[in-house]
Amino acid sequence: MEPAPLPAMANNNAHDGFRQAMLKTALETIPQLTEENYSIWKDKMTALLKLRGVLAALNNANVPLGASDDAELTLLIISKMDSVTHNNVVTADNRESAQKLWLSIKERFASSQASNRARIFNDFLYVKFQEEAVEAFVTDIKVSIKKLVDVGIDLPQDILAYLVLFKFPASMQNLKRQIMHSDKELNVKFVCDHLIQFHNEARAEIKESTIPSSEAALFSQKPNSSKTGSNSNSNAPKRCKAGYHNPRQDSNHTSDNCWHLHPEKAPEWWRDSQAQWKASKEKGKEKDKEGYFMSLLTLWIESGDPKSRIILDSGATAHIFNDIKFFDTIQLERSDVIKTGKQGATLPIEGRGSVKLVWGPNSIRLENCLYVPSIVINLVSAGELNAKGCSIRSEGQTFLVKKGGRKVFDGTIINNLYSITNPEMRRRTTLSANRALWQKSRNSLSK
Repeated sequence: MEPAPLPAMANNNAHDGFRQAMLKTALETIPQLTEENYSIWKDKMTALLKLRGVLAALNNANVPLGASDDAELTLLIISKMDSVTHNNVVTADNRESAQKLWLSIKERFASSQASNRARIFNDFLYVKFQEEAVEAFVTDIKVSIKKLVDVGIDLPQDILAYLVLFKFPASMQNLKRQIMHSDKELNVKFVCDHLIQFHNEARAEIKESTIPSSEAALFSQKPNSSKTGSNSNSNAPKRCKAGYHNPRQDSNHTSDNCWHLHPEKAPEWWRDSQAQWKASKEKGKEKDKEGYFMSLLTLWIESGDPKSRIILDSGATAHIFNDIKFFDTIQLERSDVIKTGKQGATLPIEGRGSVKLVWGPNSIRLENCLYVPSIVINLVSAGELNAKGCSIRSEGQTFLVKKGGRKVFDGTIINNLYSITNPEMRRRTTLSANRALWQKSRNSLSK
């Protein structure tokens, strides 16, 4: 007596169990058919019918369905439509035939008749762009285009892309121009990818300074300021940046999938967009540097205090003095220039040396100071002081600079200008010697 094929039977049972589980899951995920979600409904219903093995028969009226299959499919279709759709689709003629119900649904939502095609095309044309809901706009565009294809309107991708670009507001003309002049193939995906990237950058952009560039914000970043409190981390990075992944940005966004950490994994359009953004940012920084000194001069003139000869400046990358009397030692040579607010205009650097500033028992020596006779304001670089180990604290209209807990100098804050208290004058003998050296060197430079 041969043993029964139990393993094969077990495999069949396991397969049937898996199939039933898949059918149950698919059935639960199919939404109620409405006037708006036909594309999604059709995709999910089609997948279920394929799994059930009845899609071909449902689409072919010449293939009769068995009574049991017809009853099951009729129940399935009717149960997966809302009341409005039910009233518009189900009639006395088709309510007992799954094939007729399926045909009626396709005729209503995917008919190639002129009136239906016009309705679907108008829906696409009137998708409105909303800057505060860019993701929803992109989704609406994709759904509308899918509906166009469902009714037989298959426009070229570049034409669809132009129609989408036409919806951009005037404030996004630069992005539109950038996309239209790209050497990449123009299609809807390319447009939507750029739009999402632009939106993400704009939404997550963290300003390096909260003070407008038109003002001379003196030492706007004070790491040791007494005003620094519990909100010191309010401007902490909220998004990934080049070489940095923020795990708190999105629980589904892992370091392995972070394009900022692994740009080689990013699509080409993203890498191009990043390169253009970085180039634009660097250009903006250079422009800010050129305009910074002019802004400082404007605020200086408005302050109207001729006694404030030295300014503590966060924008200066070096200490700059206009009078040789400030220098202990100096080497006179025209080696470089500094930029001013006027485009193309510069001030020559005529020497470098060390400066010692004294206020009674307090003093500080500044190294590698620039000698620029044509500059109207002496600038002490806050960044250089910070690198030297100094701390700057401000309170009300005054500020104080310390090093190692000892006071170095102080000053007043007037119209956002950090004016350093005037140091003591140097001894005349040292000043005269310096002037003679400067005059001799200057005469030699002018020959």
